[in-house]
Amino acid sequence: MKNKKLYLLLAAVCVLNFAAHLYFYPSLPDIVPTHWGFDGQANGWGPKSSTLFICIIPLALLILLAVIPKIDPRAQNYEKFEKIYRGFVIGIIVFMCGITWLTELTVYNVLPGSSNLVSVLVCGGLGVLFIALGNYMPRIKQNYTFGCKTPWALNDEHNWNRTQRMGGIVFVVIGIAMLVATLFTHALGETGTMIVVLGSTLGGTAWIYLYSYLVYIGKMK
Repeated sequence: MKNKKLYLLLAAVCVLNFAAHLYFYPSLPDIVPTHWGFDGQANGWGPKSSTLFICIIPLALLILLAVIPKIDPRAQNYEKFEKIYRGFVIGIIVFMCGITWLTELTVYNVLPGSSNLVSVLVCGGLGVLFIALGNYMPRIKQNYTFGCKTPWALNDEHNWNRTQRMGGIVFVVIGIAMLVATLFTHALGETGTMIVVLGSTLGGTAWIYLYSYLVYIGKMK
């Protein structure tokens, strides 16, 4: 019942978010910014109708996140980390609703084109989410859709628990790297910021898989 009320509340937030976009839609120019680089500068444009498609994403994502615990082969394990999953759902949906406003904020010069505020909001927000999730990662139980899902972790509970603990550390490191990239965007430039963000994310992901495999073959005692 708690989850049902939560999803209905978040669905209402997504619908209100869409309605707010409709309110501002007539005043938007025909061509609007739709993509931003790692330096926070707009580098892609499209028809204003694209803003309506973008603001549907949070609701579509919410539906997916509501369905996942019901169809996962280990659905019963979600009850063991229900609060963590609820917190994740709230965080990601609120974050995605906020992201849908980047176009309007840029068009109305709330986010000046000469600033890196877009990068601060996106990378900074993601950094905070990574750090928060990393702190709770060790409490996630075996499932096929949420957490650090390596083949070896899915087949062995001991491997799963150790992989989630390492994943939690890695997620915190990735989150910190994103916050650092956010703070030093001007000094790093777009290329440097991209290297820090993608390097930490891809490198961290690779290490999690390697660590899980090393646990599997007994190299990590």
